[in-house]
Amino acid sequence: MSEEDFRVDPRAPVFFLSYARAKQRPAEPPRDTNQKVFQLYVDLSDHVSELLGLPAGSTAGFLDRVLDGGQVWAEDLAFAAGHCQVFIPLISPQYLRSAWCAREWNAFVRRRQVRRPDARATPGERPVIPVNWSVMGRRRELPEAIRRRQLFSPTGLPPDIAPQYQQEGIYGLLSLGRNGKDAYDAVVWRLAQRVVRAVDTHWVEPYVSQIEELGDGFEEGGDELD
Repeated sequence: MSEEDFRVDPRAPVFFLSYARAKQRPAEPPRDTNQKVFQLYVDLSDHVSELLGLPAGSTAGFLDRVLDGGQVWAEDLAFAAGHCQVFIPLISPQYLRSAWCAREWNAFVRRRQVRRPDARATPGERPVIPVNWSVMGRRRELPEAIRRRQLFSPTGLPPDIAPQYQQEGIYGLLSLGRNGKDAYDAVVWRLAQRVVRAVDTHWVEPYVSQIEELGDGFEEGGDELD
């Protein structure tokens, strides 16, 4: 394939941020239960836009803020999952139990992934970038489809930051306030760089799945094609 074959719809988001939605408890006053996810989305979108030099009005990412736990496979969600170039699942215990999150995952991983000519991706690098959102158990407890992917781990930072991210997750860093801000900022910057690297090294063929095609368990997906 030549570079001309690696076409991306200009309306497509660069990345799709997939997360398990926190539900409102009946006795609580109305509030945005997913505010921390939205903060990550905004910060990551700003960084990716800056690194890629996206023009004003371009879409860096996609975040579904409409559905409560997954109810409708909306047109904009299906388009984003079928055209984005990078998929970022925010791994948490709740995410692993969510059939809706599994459908979002499956909609992306069933698309064909092709390494760009002359790209120098390191082993394990793929357009799926699982991120530690909240404290996880042992890696072997993850579904096989997630475990075989390389979980995001920032490098080239002060020695205390990566362990703090691994221990607390991004949700934890945000919950620590000023005590976690420096680590959060550094981790999100490195994540943005990782997103851009995935765009530079791989191309994911567009394919818009219908919800009837998608299972409610995490699928393995196909291997990349050279």
